[in-house]
Amino acid sequence: VMEYVEGESLRSILQNKGPLQVHQALDITGQLLSAIGAAHAHNIVHRDLKPDNVVVSNVGKVKVMDFGISKLLVGTPGLTGTESIIGTPTYMSPEQVRGEHVDARSDLYAVGCILYEVLTGNPPFTGQLAAVLHAQINCEPTESPLIPAAVMTVIRKAMAKDLRKRFKNCEEFAGALLSMDTAQMEGTSLQGPTDEAPVTESRLPFRLPSLRQKLPALKAAGGPAPADEPGRRCSDGQCRSAGRHRCSYRDRTGAECNTWWCEHHIHSIGQDSFCRRHITVIRALAVTAGTIREIKHLPAVNDRSLSLAAMVGNDLDKDITEILRRRYSSRRDVTVVADKTVRETRDGGSIAWERSWSATRNQGYETRISVWVSSQEPCRLEVRIGSMAIYSGVPDWISHRLEGKPADRADRVSFNARLVEAITEAVDRPAPLAGGYASLGDSSPGLPQLRALPEIDPNLLEGLVMRALSSRSTSVPGYEICQMLALPFGSVEPVIKKLAGERLLDPGGLDPESSDRPMPERMTYTMSAEGRLLTEEMAKKGTRYLGPAPVTLAEYVRLTTEVILPGLDPAIVRAALDGLELSPGVEDAVRAAVNSRGSVFVYGSPGNGKTSLARRFPRLLRGPVLVPAAIDLGGGEVMVVFDPAVHKLDADQPRDGRWRRVIRPLVQVGGEFTLEMLAATWDPASRTYQAPLQVKANGGVLLIDDFGRQPVKPKQILDRMMVPLEQAVDHLQLSASGRKVEVPFRSMLIFSTNMAPAELLDEGHLRRLAYKIRMPDPTPQLYRRIFERERQRLGIPANPQVFPQIGHLYG
Repeated sequence: VMEYVEGESLRSILQNKGPLQVHQALDITGQLLSAIGAAHAHNIVHRDLKPDNVVVSNVGKVKVMDFGISKLLVGTPGLTGTESIIGTPTYMSPEQVRGEHVDARSDLYAVGCILYEVLTGNPPFTGQLAAVLHAQINCEPTESPLIPAAVMTVIRKAMAKDLRKRFKNCEEFAGALLSMDTAQMEGTSLQGPTDEAPVTESRLPFRLPSLRQKLPALKAAGGPAPADEPGRRCSDGQCRSAGRHRCSYRDRTGAECNTWWCEHHIHSIGQDSFCRRHITVIRALAVTAGTIREIKHLPAVNDRSLSLAAMVGNDLDKDITEILRRRYSSRRDVTVVADKTVRETRDGGSIAWERSWSATRNQGYETRISVWVSSQEPCRLEVRIGSMAIYSGVPDWISHRLEGKPADRADRVSFNARLVEAITEAVDRPAPLAGGYASLGDSSPGLPQLRALPEIDPNLLEGLVMRALSSRSTSVPGYEICQMLALPFGSVEPVIKKLAGERLLDPGGLDPESSDRPMPERMTYTMSAEGRLLTEEMAKKGTRYLGPAPVTLAEYVRLTTEVILPGLDPAIVRAALDGLELSPGVEDAVRAAVNSRGSVFVYGSPGNGKTSLARRFPRLLRGPVLVPAAIDLGGGEVMVVFDPAVHKLDADQPRDGRWRRVIRPLVQVGGEFTLEMLAATWDPASRTYQAPLQVKANGGVLLIDDFGRQPVKPKQILDRMMVPLEQAVDHLQLSASGRKVEVPFRSMLIFSTNMAPAELLDEGHLRRLAYKIRMPDPTPQLYRRIFERERQRLGIPANPQVFPQIGHLYG
C-alpha cells in the first residue's frame, strides 16, 4: 500500500500548460534531486526517471514514483546485468544505451533531460528510436531561447557524455541550481504585478509606492557607476565583470551598504538597487508590509541573520509542510499552517529572527516547528519543535568561510538535508518527553529547563500555602512549604509575605537544621488564629486539595499534545510481542494500528490470546510519559490525575515535582465497566475531582475487555467515545459546578471481545473502529510451539511421542 498523492504528473502538466517558467522548473528539479538523493543514499538507482514518473501534489510537493526497474547498487547479482538496455530511451544516459554499468550519475543525466524538457516543452533528443539512441551517445543538447545561459550550462554538465564530467551527486547538482538568480534570468523586476503579469515567486505582491511608504529608509542611490571610476569590480567573488550598480540599502542608523555589483548580480525595485543579501531582507519584510506584524525598522547593514532566516525558511518550506501534512494526514481536525512571516524576537539582550510552521487545532498547537537565527556573529541557527531545540549550529557555508575553506555550492543543499532529517526524526520519532521537562540527570545544552516560576493561579496558590501550614501544629520553615507544594521558593515567597503582612501567619525564628540554605528559606512560620479561621471558611466553599501544586489545564494540554507516539519498526514489534505465539498477519496488523494511532478492535474465540495481546500494547508505545499530580481546571476546581494503582513511577523523575514520570499506563476494565467511569468523580471530603479512566490512560492504553458483557450496550459505549476518537479531545462535565472542560484524549482505545462483531455493532459502528484484529484459533503447529516453550520452561524432558498423543486425545 502506497501513499495516495492528490495532484498530476509532470507529463500532464507539460501537456496541459506547456513549458514552465524558470523559477518553477528549478523548484521542481530541486525537489526531484532531493528525492532521488534520498534513494541514492540507500544505494538505489531509479534508472527510469521521466516526467511520467514525477508527480506534483496539489500543494506543490514533488513525488517520485515507479521504482519498478530501479537497481540496488550493492548485493544484487543477476539483477539485469550488462548487455541489457533498461529505461526509457528519451531519458537514458549513454552508459544505459550501451548496456554498461550504471550508477547514481545515470539518474542525474535523466534529471538534466527532464529540466531541459520542462523549460522547452520537448526533450533534448527527439525522433525515431535509433536516432534518439544515437544522439544520447554522440550529440549535445541544442541551445534554446527558452533556457537561460546559466541554466543551459548546468544542463550540459548534468548531461555530459563522460561520467567523470557530470555532477558527482544530487547535492552538487541542486547546489548549482540554488546559486542561480531566477529573477535576473527571467528578466523580471520586483515591481508590483500588472493586470497582464501574474504574480510569481520572483515578484512581490505590492506596488512600488506602497513599498516606499512602508520602508521609508530605502535610499534611491542605485544607478550606473561613474565612467571615470575604472577598476571597480563586481562584489561577487567569482565574477570578473565591472561593478556598475551600487546597493542602496540603508539601515535605521543611516549606515549604507555601498557595495558595487554588475548587472547580473544586482536586484532592482523601481530605481532602487540592492545586493543579494539585502534584496532578501526587503522581500522578507515586504510580507508583513501594512500588517500588524510590520517591522518598523531595517536590520543593520552587516546583519546576516534576517536574510539567513528567510533563505533557510524558503529552502525548508515545502519539506516541513510535507512532514506535518504526512504526520497528521488522518486528522481532519488539524490544519497545517506555513507562516511566511520572518519575526523579530529577542534572545537575552540580542535580536534574533524566526520563521515558523505549525499543525494547529482549536487555537492550540499540535506541533510547532520554528527556525531561529541569532544576529550575533557567526549566525547560529536553531530548529525547535515546540520549546525544544532539536538542532543548533552554524550553517556549513558560514563555518567553511570562517575556516578559510573554499566555497562549495553543495553546502547549502547538504545542510538543508540535515535539517530535514532532524525534523523528520523529531516529528515521526520524537523523544518520549519532547517539549517536557528535563530529568534530574539532564545537563546537555539545548534541553528545555524548568521555568523559575511556574504558572499557577494566585488564589489557588494562597489557599495551598495556608492549608500546608494549617496541617502542621509546629512551625514550618519556608523551604518545607515549597517541598510540600513542589514549587520553587520564588513562587511561594510573595504569598508568604502577603499572608504575614495580613497577620494570617506568625513569623518565627530560623530553622537550625538548614544552615546551608538561604536565610529567607530558613525562616519559620505558624498559622495564626485568624489564619486558621480563614482556612476553615475557605474549606467550606473551595477545594481542600493539599499536595504538589496543580499544573494549569493549558500546560497539561501543551505537554500532552507534544507526547507524539513514535513510529514502529518490525523488529520493535517482534521484541514487544516476544513470548506470544501469533497467527500470520497479526503482528503486521498490530504495527499498523500503533503507527496510525487508531482504535483497535480485537476479537476471536475464548483463550486465543486477545487480552494478552492487548496488554502488550503499552510496550509498543515505548518510553515514559509525564503525568501531573493534579490539574487546575479553573474556577478554583482541581482534578487529581496521578494514581499509584495505574501509574508506575519511572526510575528517573523530573525536576518539576508537580509532574511524575511514569511508564506508559495501561488502564484495563472488563464487564464492570459503566459510562460513569468516563466522568470526573467528585470527592466531597477533599472537594476535588478524581480523573476518569481516559485521562489516567493518556499517553498509554485504555483497554475495555470482555466488550459486550457490560451493563451498558456496546453502541452506547462507542457513541460516548466517538468525539474523543475523532477529535482527540474529551469534554468532561464537572458535577459540582456544572461547568464543562475540554481535556486532551491521547490514549489508544482497545476493545477486546470473544463475541462475533456482528452481534455487537452494526456495520456503521464497526467502520468507526480503525483496526480490526482477528485472533484465529491456533493451528496444531502453533500449539506445538507453545507446548515446546512451556516444556522447556518447566524443565520437562523432551519426548517426541507426547504431543501427538495429546493431539489424539484432545484434537
